[in-house]
Amino acid sequence: MERMTIQLDMPTRIKPIADYVIRRPGIPRWWDPVARPHVAVIMRNPMNGGDIRYFLSKCGEKDSKGRTSLDVGDIASLPEGTLLEVRYSATKANLYKLEMVGAAACWRWINRSQGLQGFETESLDWNYRVDSSLESNSYMMA
Repeated sequence: MERMTIQLDMPTRIKPIADYVIRRPGIPRWWDPVARPHVAVIMRNPMNGGDIRYFLSKCGEKDSKGRTSLDVGDIASLPEGTLLEVRYSATKANLYKLEMVGAAACWRWINRSQGLQGFETESLDWNYRVDSSLESNSYMMA
């Protein structure tokens, strides 16, 4: 496994984003009405080729400090090949794909979105963000 080394006189080598595999993605803990965080399964719409989101998160209960939790369903029981969108704020989201690494279920970091999509859209369009080197069925659930 190649490690990133920072040296003043040598160029930094960074692996492509699709090579990062983690055991569990970072999930937002708190609801914020401005940031609108969420966790959703992404599937391809066979009718128009767009994305369909099935939300696994919802606003929870307020705690003693007045914060509202973000309740998220069990992502550990999803099938291999599932695409998971984790939105942290109005400007930042990550896309992961569930893969088996040996006997362990892991999430491959497919892509990220940073910046506003546009004021007229609520959802991210991952079609143009996914690297073309990934399989064409990367949006389909196994």
